[in-house]
Amino acid sequence: GINPYSLADWYRYLNCGYLVAAVGGTDKMSANTAVGTVRTYARIADGRPFDYAAWMEAVRRAETFVTYGPLVEFAVDGRPAGSRIAASARGATVDVTWEAASVTVPMTRVELVVNGEIRESVTVDAARAAGSWTVKVPRSAWLALMVRGRYPGKPEIVAAHTSPVMVEVEGSPFEAAADALTILEQIEGALAYLDTVGTR
Repeated sequence: GINPYSLADWYRYLNCGYLVAAVGGTDKMSANTAVGTVRTYARIADGRPFDYAAWMEAVRRAETFVTYGPLVEFAVDGRPAGSRIAASARGATVDVTWEAASVTVPMTRVELVVNGEIRESVTVDAARAAGSWTVKVPRSAWLALMVRGRYPGKPEIVAAHTSPVMVEVEGSPFEAAADALTILEQIEGALAYLDTVGTR
């Protein structure tokens, strides 16, 4: 699913400046989740055929969002998810626009995530919503949209999440020492597991 644990790991890479596309899917570990519940949507460029190669190119560009059902449009200064925007050393002020609609998971909130923290949050209609924010970016940052939702009688979930737009401020590299250290520890831990416990 789209859970806080997996998002935290993904955010670490983004905080270190790596533009990693939001992708997801489901396997069949139990009867609790239907196959295809979590999906990846990719925006195919205008004029391209609707085929697998074009879809993969869109994933490589990170023009994607993952979802339990809500469909999302998201742009920063008119640029789609996966874009990189260069800003001068003075920073930038960007316009974020979005639209979301759902016929499956009733939506509850739409949130703007900046460098892993919620910068804006708005309560929305269960089926359709749209909005915009003006955001100051004094240092390099990534911005993405998160949609929350809730089935009747169930707890709120992350129902959709877009890939980010990276705003690169001159002289302000993406640096997150604690996140880089955690990534390194995870890599070293995985190698140690393979060397000692992993089945050959």
